[in-house]
Amino acid sequence: MEITTDVSIDQSSSRTSATAWRWALQLYVGYSALFIFWNAWVSSVYPKWVEEASVAVWPPSAPLGAWLERVVLLPLLRYDVIWYIGIAQHGYGHRLGDTAFHPLYPFLTGVLGRMLGGEYLLAAWLIAQVCCVAMLAFFYRLVTLDDDDATAQRATLFLIGSPLGFAFLLPYTESLLLLSIVAAWYAGRQRRWWLAGMAGGAAALTKQPGVVVLLPLLWELWQQYSKERTTGVRSLVRPLAGLSLTPLALLAWIVYRATLGDVAFSWRHPETLISALLVTPSYADVWGETFSWPWVNFGYALEQLREQPYFYLIINVMIMLIMLALTLAAAMRTRHSYAIYSLILAAMNLSIVYPLWPYMGIIRRFTIIFPMFIQLARWGRSPVVLWLTLICNALLWTLIASMYVRNAFVP
Repeated sequence: MEITTDVSIDQSSSRTSATAWRWALQLYVGYSALFIFWNAWVSSVYPKWVEEASVAVWPPSAPLGAWLERVVLLPLLRYDVIWYIGIAQHGYGHRLGDTAFHPLYPFLTGVLGRMLGGEYLLAAWLIAQVCCVAMLAFFYRLVTLDDDDATAQRATLFLIGSPLGFAFLLPYTESLLLLSIVAAWYAGRQRRWWLAGMAGGAAALTKQPGVVVLLPLLWELWQQYSKERTTGVRSLVRPLAGLSLTPLALLAWIVYRATLGDVAFSWRHPETLISALLVTPSYADVWGETFSWPWVNFGYALEQLREQPYFYLIINVMIMLIMLALTLAAAMRTRHSYAIYSLILAAMNLSIVYPLWPYMGIIRRFTIIFPMFIQLARWGRSPVVLWLTLICNALLWTLIASMYVRNAFVP
């Protein structure tokens, strides 16, 4: 009987995996086709580079490779993409501020870019696309550990269709980051702690928020241990050893960064430990970013809105407040580990201060708080909530995606 049950569980898991990958691929193909079409049209009206102005979007022209680059890749060559490609090509230290970017994504881009004969933009784009599909599939499977397939479909749809969901298709870190985080969580829920630690380490090496996954994973481990007290404390040794890979990966990056002269910690000012772990001096030197209490940034935003309001700030504040409300609502209804992750990330996001551009990039930072999309998917069982969410997201997505291509919105 036990063997039959195990086989049944394995077959069910295989079916869920196949369903998740099939749905992820379908969702990606449809969404990316729409995104490419929209970017190509917008960039033809508002070209940024000489190549964008000199090559027509339609009809297709020869050589085909140059036309595809014009249609697919060049409309994405904005903001942080340039930094990642620069690091992939030249390594760290070639430009002031490049050590503010964690190493895994530019490292992978550099390896693949050299394999492709120096096509680093193509390499960065390909990595993001593969990670996006894998992220959607793992997110689907994670959701189905607690909910049904319909909820998982809505959660993935709401995630990638959110106002900044197109960030997962950009040559940015977001798809690799969330893939690593969700994979770490899924492995932890399956009690595969070494895999969870490795995935968490990949998240820590991808972007600053990645290390946050360690705390909710420790909570999941404690919850599992509490249910099986008879196993003894020794049963925690191997899981904890596996999870230690996450902070060790971050520590290795900090040590390497320090060898390049970019270290923020001072024994005279212990509070600078936060900067050493999460925000490097490069941010302050190049972008004027600091780490402070959430109300400090809010004060700068209110001052800007009162004295010299501008559309970019208004839309950032509006969407940020909506996503913060969703995050808090989800935290009260979801797993404790999800709540820990959500609240820590929300606090971190609100504590990153840009005096000149309050809440710059805040929507993209909130988009990786995936539990809010799970809760939204549960509410989405109501057709009113489902269609209202889809319509609002579509309108905001259309506006913000076009602003990104026009070089008028920092995601």
